[in-house]
Amino acid sequence: MSNELPQPDYRQSLHDAVVETAHALVAGSVGVVEAARRFMELAAELDALDDEDFVYFMELDSRSDGFPLGIAREQWSATALEREDLARRKYEESVHGEAVTHCRSLIARYTNPR
Repeated sequence: MSNELPQPDYRQSLHDAVVETAHALVAGSVGVVEAARRFMELAAELDALDDEDFVYFMELDSRSDGFPLGIAREQWSATALEREDLARRKYEESVHGEAVTHCRSLIARYTNPR
């Protein structure tokens, strides 16, 4: 891994992705678990894994890493997916309010004033 700082345009694209993901969670178009997984990738790229909002999502990601998303779902039976999807929905409902609060904080911090 290089010690060079990312180009400003790349860094801005990461900021935009943080804001986009946070807005999607607030709007309900992305679930908390999926957003947490996205935030972990973005936090790592931004070298912001110690940021309190990202730490919150890191904890959510850790507690929810057993839920199948994306292509991993192809390896699960329909019965198991139904069970896990129900458990994920209940989990997401229980953390949604606090997740929205952290998303609003991320939006405020990573929105580029135009």
